[in-house]
This record gives sequence, structure tokens and C-alpha cells, in this order.
Amino acid sequence: EPARRDEYRRMLGWADRKVVMTFGLLSKGKGIELMLDILPEVAARIPNVLYAIIGQTHPEVKKAEGERYREKLLSQIRANGLERHVEMVDEYVQEFDLIRRLTACDLYVTPYPGMEQITSGTLAYAVGLGRPVLSTPYAYARDLLSEYGGLLIPYEDREGWKNAVIRHLADDEMRLQWEKRMLKIGRDMHWKEIGRRHLQLFAEVKQFAAASG
Repeated sequence: EPARRDEYRRMLGWADRKVVMTFGLLSKGKGIELMLDILPEVAARIPNVLYAIIGQTHPEVKKAEGERYREKLLSQIRANGLERHVEMVDEYVQEFDLIRRLTACDLYVTPYPGMEQITSGTLAYAVGLGRPVLSTPYAYARDLLSEYGGLLIPYEDREGWKNAVIRHLADDEMRLQWEKRMLKIGRDMHWKEIGRRHLQLFAEVKQFAAASG
């Protein structure tokens, strides 16, 4: 998939943009407000930046309050003059389309305010596809990115987030280096590698049991 990155970027209309992406069912607690808050300053340094917010409103949120939260975000976008710098995709995204969008983005972010998050399938997907990432230091992100603590920025560190996003988008050479690092982590997450490790573990257990028996 990474080899088709340029093709996907053209298909999505992202070829001339520096794309930051967030994916998931839309609800409070995803840190999107933080990204919209720093985006005007990012856009001043990176004029072709685009923040892609991908995903439907969470069914429970929609049931409780309709699209009030999405409208609140749209108001923040308008108030900050960010219409040209934000793309909100309100639709169910199939796995292939998610992979295509992740492959095409320049930076994937999970700026979750809550630290109790123990899984993030999309962060794992992004790393597995070799995408540079930034995250708040919730449990799963700390485990996955333990080698690269500089990618973990506290939610309340607004300046840290702003500077890190600008740095990643401004320096193409740095982005390529991060792609290689993420692919290295991602290789260990592929099913083939996980299967190989399980076989090795089973063989070791069998050998240990035989020796103990």
C-alpha cells in the first residue's frame, strides 16, 4: 500500500496538501478541539495544511443530541477561518478506504485528552502503514511508541502540539525518516510476524514441557 501513496493522494485531492488526519466515530474526548485551536498558527507556517476529520458521529451521541457536537466543531472552524484547511467526512468508512486515506496522509494524530485509553486500532493501523504519528501519552500509545517518547505530547501542552505538527509537516526529510521508523515498528505488528512468534513460543513451551516431564 505505501507504494501507492501518490496515487491515493491524487484520488483524494490531497496531492498538493500537507494532510493531518484523525479517524473514528465523532464524539467528545477525541481532542479535535485542540487541533482546531492550533490550526490557524499551523496554517500561518504551512499554508497548504489540511486537517482531515474522518468518520460518522457516534450513534449514541447522535441518539442523545443529534449533530450538535459536529455543528459545534463546524462553528469553531468558521470562527477560526479554517474552511480551506479542514475537511470533515461524515460517512461510514470501509476498511479499504481507511487504509487508502491513512496511506495518503502526512501525519496521523490521536490527541485524546483521557489517559485511560488502552487500545487504538487506528493508531496501530497508521504505524503499520508507516505513517508518522503524534499522540497524547495514553496507555496504548505509550506501549506502541515506547522507543520514541518525543512523539507523545500531553494534551495540555498546546505549544508542544503546535510546534510538533509544524515540524513534521515542514521537513520532508524528517517525515521520510519517521516513515522508516514507523514501518520498523509496524513490521512486528503484521499477522505473519505475530504468527511466527506464536509458533516459536509454542515450540519453546513444548520443549520446556518435554524437558520437565
